[in-house]
Amino acid sequence: MLLTDADIKTAIVSGQINFGNSFDFQRIQSSSVDLTAGKIYVPENTKNINKVQNFSDLAIHQCNIGSGETIIIELTEDIRLSNDIGCILLPPNSLTKNGIIMTNPGHIDPGYFGKLTVCLINMGKDTVTMEPSSVVATLLLFRLSSPSAGYQKGPGTGASLTQLSKLSKDFANISERSYSYIKKAIWEHLFAALTILSLALGLLTIVVPSLLPIAADLLETRFSETKNSESIKELKEQVRALQTQLEKKPVRMDEPAPSPAPAPAPAPAPAPAPAPAPAPAPDHKGTK
Repeated sequence: MLLTDADIKTAIVSGQINFGNSFDFQRIQSSSVDLTAGKIYVPENTKNINKVQNFSDLAIHQCNIGSGETIIIELTEDIRLSNDIGCILLPPNSLTKNGIIMTNPGHIDPGYFGKLTVCLINMGKDTVTMEPSSVVATLLLFRLSSPSAGYQKGPGTGASLTQLSKLSKDFANISERSYSYIKKAIWEHLFAALTILSLALGLLTIVVPSLLPIAADLLETRFSETKNSESIKELKEQVRALQTQLEKKPVRMDEPAPSPAPAPAPAPAPAPAPAPAPAPAPDHKGTK
């Protein structure tokens, strides 16, 4: 039978239900009890476990849950139930309407005592703030038709390192898995690119030596064509220059051809040297 608010208050006063010394009776609703956030644990803080003395030192008292992120909350209330009263833990409507879901709702055996923890995931697109005393769970209490043997597994110790280390920062470890997929895809594409590059280099070592003579012939032919083109261009420029000169001074066919210039007069011959005078004839009269 589900307990009403009056039944819950009566059971608390009689000691059949205990939520701790600091419990506020205003948390009792018409047929349920609102439980509040105490210590908050974020999965990524497990990397700092060597920097603290106790696991509880990793706890924070306020956090923002981003889209897809997970947290563990240790509830403020210490619960103690009699052997004939059990309960069911559910997420409150104030969380579910904002996209926060609880991964561990369910039945709590009669006779249970100790701490309760809830694991929350933000499945919405907006960030949600978790503060001390925020209502994070709703407890429905019911009475058995007769007392049971009670819970036999010892007191609930609340959040633990084992529990926290099994969670990732985001739901289904999407960030890390995406990073792994991206890294794998990069390596696969890199391997394929290296394979193609190796094949290309192999083909080049085979093809290039056979193409070098052909390339040399093509370059030589191209050089010859270029050189001939330059020679033809120079000749065209010379012809064009001659045509320009002829157009500037046209030749008329009816004009007499200019007479040739007179030949220069021959230089006068040198005068002959005078003949020597004849020697006088000898006088033979004196020799007798």
